[in-house]
Amino acid sequence: MRKIHLKSCQKVILMAVVMLCSLSSLYAQVGQTVTGVVKDTEGEPLIGVSVLEIGTSNGAITNLDGQYTLTLTKNKSVLAFSYIGYTKQEISVSGRKSIIVVMKEDAVGLQEVIVTGYGKTVTKDKLTAAISKVSSEVLERGVRANPLTALAGTVTGVRVTQTSGQPGTGPSIQVRAGASLDGKGSPLYIIDGVQKDDMNDINSNDIASIEILKDAAATALYGARANNGVVLVTTKSGHVGKTTITLNVNVGKGFARDNYNFLNARDYLYWERMAANRSGDDLNLVNGWGTGNDITADGNQTASGIYSTTILTDKNKYLLDYGWQSMKDPVTDNYLLFKETNMRDLNMQDAWTQDYNISFSGGNEKGKYYSSIGYYDETGFPLESGYERLSFNLNGEYKIKNWLKASGFVNFSRSETNPNYMSDANFWSVVPAVPPTFKGANMDGTVIKLINNTQNANWNEMKNYYYRRNTAYKTTLGTSFQIDLMKGLSLKMSGMWYLHMVEKESFNKELPNGPGKVDSNRKASADYARRLDQTYNAILNYNASFGNHNISAVGGFEMIDKYNFGLKASGQGATSDDFIGLQFTEPLDANGKSTRNMSTTHTQERIMSGFINASYDYKSKYLFSFSGRYDGYSKLVDNRWGFFPGVSAAWNVYREEFMEKYLDIFSNMKLRMGYGQNGNVNGIGLYELQGSYANAGNYNGVYGLLINDIAYPGLRWEKTTSFDAAIELGLFNKVDLSAGYFNKKTTDLIADVPLSASSGVGSMKTNNGAVRSQGMELEVNYRIFDRKDFKWNVGANITFVKSKVLKLPDNGNENNRQGGTEVYKGKGSNETVWRGGTQEGQSYGDIYGFKMTHVVRDEADLANYAYYVDKVPSQPVYGPAAYAQLTVEQQRNAQQLAPGDAVWYDVNGDGIIDTHDQVKLGNSIPKWMGGFNTSASWKGLTLFARFDYALGYKKWNSGYQYFMGITSGSFNVPELAKETWTEDNPTAGLPVLMTNDTNFKKNYTRSTSLFWENAAYLCAREISLSYDLPSQWTKKAMMEKVTVTLTGQNLFYVTSNNLYTPEYDSANNTKDDGKGGYALPKTVLMGIKVVF
Repeated sequence: MRKIHLKSCQKVILMAVVMLCSLSSLYAQVGQTVTGVVKDTEGEPLIGVSVLEIGTSNGAITNLDGQYTLTLTKNKSVLAFSYIGYTKQEISVSGRKSIIVVMKEDAVGLQEVIVTGYGKTVTKDKLTAAISKVSSEVLERGVRANPLTALAGTVTGVRVTQTSGQPGTGPSIQVRAGASLDGKGSPLYIIDGVQKDDMNDINSNDIASIEILKDAAATALYGARANNGVVLVTTKSGHVGKTTITLNVNVGKGFARDNYNFLNARDYLYWERMAANRSGDDLNLVNGWGTGNDITADGNQTASGIYSTTILTDKNKYLLDYGWQSMKDPVTDNYLLFKETNMRDLNMQDAWTQDYNISFSGGNEKGKYYSSIGYYDETGFPLESGYERLSFNLNGEYKIKNWLKASGFVNFSRSETNPNYMSDANFWSVVPAVPPTFKGANMDGTVIKLINNTQNANWNEMKNYYYRRNTAYKTTLGTSFQIDLMKGLSLKMSGMWYLHMVEKESFNKELPNGPGKVDSNRKASADYARRLDQTYNAILNYNASFGNHNISAVGGFEMIDKYNFGLKASGQGATSDDFIGLQFTEPLDANGKSTRNMSTTHTQERIMSGFINASYDYKSKYLFSFSGRYDGYSKLVDNRWGFFPGVSAAWNVYREEFMEKYLDIFSNMKLRMGYGQNGNVNGIGLYELQGSYANAGNYNGVYGLLINDIAYPGLRWEKTTSFDAAIELGLFNKVDLSAGYFNKKTTDLIADVPLSASSGVGSMKTNNGAVRSQGMELEVNYRIFDRKDFKWNVGANITFVKSKVLKLPDNGNENNRQGGTEVYKGKGSNETVWRGGTQEGQSYGDIYGFKMTHVVRDEADLANYAYYVDKVPSQPVYGPAAYAQLTVEQQRNAQQLAPGDAVWYDVNGDGIIDTHDQVKLGNSIPKWMGGFNTSASWKGLTLFARFDYALGYKKWNSGYQYFMGITSGSFNVPELAKETWTEDNPTAGLPVLMTNDTNFKKNYTRSTSLFWENAAYLCAREISLSYDLPSQWTKKAMMEKVTVTLTGQNLFYVTSNNLYTPEYDSANNTKDDGKGGYALPKTVLMGIKVVF
């Protein structure tokens, strides 16, 4: 893989050095110096306690031994000591030079600071909305190319699925089932105030916290873009005190999962030749896939043969001395000679992960800074595939005047992906499924190409014919000025710029394309995309207290401008494989037609907004909050502006006087409730509603235009209205419990409505649809032990979600059904109804298919199905008595039921299986999801484990159907073949194995209960063991803290299904599990973290 050179980033790094040097002036110290130690009630030092001189920005942080040093800036100073989970203390200095502080535990977590948006924060105690927080401590465990992977099983109501292990790919995330018909939809990502499409290139080590805004009371502040939830990311910033240097190094190895557990060569020959024999195949016919059907097929008897299978003779038995094997042919009396090749080993490499990060942070009463550089490299399993990223981050703030503060940041990343030219499905199912009798290499060691076409190839050889490179550059800049207008009131004006550039290059060398054929087109292409997002806002922030009344408000205006430019070019006909650039392609082909194509695109969108959030509380008991946002979006025409409000309230019951005598039991008790609205226009293009034309081509020298999109200026926002209620309890200062209910209704869904063919346009967008999602969330955390030398915590969460379609576009069908399956009503009735698909009043994702009830065991068992008829195959299947009643002509177009065949459930009991004899097999959307974790520490040794799960749904295993029924005889088959019916195993649970079942009785090749599998799973997502070296050791080496770790990620699944990855989440509810794919690897990592 091409490495990233620091030279390409030298300007950014040089700027960082200059800024860091300039910040050295921040260390001028004046006034009296106070030192001390902060401890807990058991005498243990507390690390990271904030020490602040009240009335100033002057402060410090306690070190590993709980020690602090602070130079005061004024007389009669009062110091505030605060730490998450402990009661805040304010202590007057009164001339003392040393102050020892003992902090007492508060109701755990109530003083945790939560980011709600646009710089506003509240303590958890005063939170009125559904917001979950993930701290940096969670993110720092293990290695993450994408920080969102840390959310799996961690946050209630949030489902994180990563169905591809390809380096550089990110997970998908749904918050409370989204707001669309299929329960999907990505949330809005806001990183330090800047909207991003994803978090693929964010360095996890730079993140201070992630807040997930789940209900409309919280997301209303982001209005039209937030109906699928909001993910707020706050990166790390500097701290007051001496410079802290942190070095993180992690190295690990990935282990590939066996997607289908294919047969070895000996079993492959046995089962495939038996299947071919049962199917009536002439084993003397030429078959190029190495089943031994013809000993001379593909030149098996020659040195150039690509398959090894042949008949053992005296002339070739010498090959047994070179690793070849022999076996008795299960069909004939011959002995077969063959060589075994493991296609996975031939086409795969070791997958290593490396992650290096170093950061610097510090500051004083005038300013603070944070800077980091990170390098991440992950090798993929397919040869020459991988992902590499270099990242840089710098932020700082400086107090220019007592009333004026400036801040700024720059974030840069350069990532390069070397993708496999084949899709995940082809590499991970087709390549390993090539018959294991493929020779792999000739006797002289030359690699055999195995190219029937470019999809069924030996990647070990094919990689030499393809060049692919994808490079992305992402730069984010931001600057702001904060003016203190008066006590409690400030104005912050910010400008942020996000530049995203992508370069893609590809070139196909001259390559073989089947026996004796060569593709010499030498196709080349180059894509370039540039995106510039500009965000400008002015925000007023107000905080005040009047006795027991507390007010906090934030409001402002925001403008977002997004401009995209794209350039695509392609050509072919280079004269040499050494010339990969487009300039070397031939402009004209042999017929005088251009071989080159070029196109450019320019798009722009804008959002103008005004927003406000105001909060009020009385004695921290009774809490109220209101949010509202007024958005205008350039995508819409007549209805560009929309208002999205949100209100919430909470009651801290535990603060009431009547609860004082119960505080030893109830350390926390809160009731909260919220209601609000959000919008969405993601379902439409930037200019779609204005109408558009497309090039109609050239006719007799005249160019024309065609209508591409019909103008529909009246389209409105999708609106999601949600209600949320919850109770939070703290018991005995040990147990934290939260239980909640949510109900979301989305109306004015943007949907495509089909148009008549005469319109010249297939469909147009309208507002015509509604869906409701509701569910419950439960989270429990229990501190089992919290002693000086031993601590043990456990936590668990579970979410239940159910969705229902409320309205669809009128189409004349019952319940305005879209798609679905026509099935019989029940026994004794030939009346049919439509089920499944998408219908009003029904849940999305219902699955219908044929239910297998039995496998015919033997001739005696066959008599029980004498009059059985199956009309689903192209040639109907008849039981013996039913077949005997057919005419000779009818029998020519019929098949006889035989031992080993499947018997299907007859819904209406008429004795005939047809397409209406399908039943509900389940639902493809998970009903339950969640996770649990545990952490135990003893004298510096910490064990952490995190699991996540999903329950109550099914997924289609098209891969197993593909290999067992469709391509049998062409590819290898899974070990599942050994569980099929044979004369020696008549009680097997699976039907007989045939070649190309599609052309026979469709025992496998129909939508059935055989392959709609229970998709429930439990994943051991992360298990880590860490050790903090004793401080007396590290201090001798001038290090504050050293932690070594051993971590395993995605270690195992507990599941009953055979999917290539149990957490696969297909784009639809029909039959698609991707036919195999890049399963998440099991990864074992070793790491060290050093703090100086």
